[in-house]
Amino acid sequence: MTLIQSILRVLSFPFLGLRRSTERQMGQIRNAMLSLLQNHGGHGAQRVAQRVRFAGDMEALWYLRQDVLTALSAVDGEAAARRQMRQINRLFKGGLPGAMVPRPHHRITT
Repeated sequence: MTLIQSILRVLSFPFLGLRRSTERQMGQIRNAMLSLLQNHGGHGAQRVAQRVRFAGDMEALWYLRQDVLTALSAVDGEAAARRQMRQINRLFKGGLPGAMVPRPHHRITT
């Protein structure tokens, strides 16, 4: 084994581990979203489920949360949908930049 191959092998392991960790986290998020949508019939929920299946990265899944929430709200109501989405929001912890974190929802009433 050459010196260059040894260096590349040592350097590639941390990145490989990080990539596998991110893929595992994405798989957990994807499965959680799909399991919620599976219980809700209708064309809209099926379209959202298809988009979740083919989301290419963590950021795409992050932005699909609103579509999942909308599909769940149509059947269960907004309050129940938000409760269900809390579980999914927790799965994103550590997988997104600091600016992209769930914020509490405050309804403004007058």
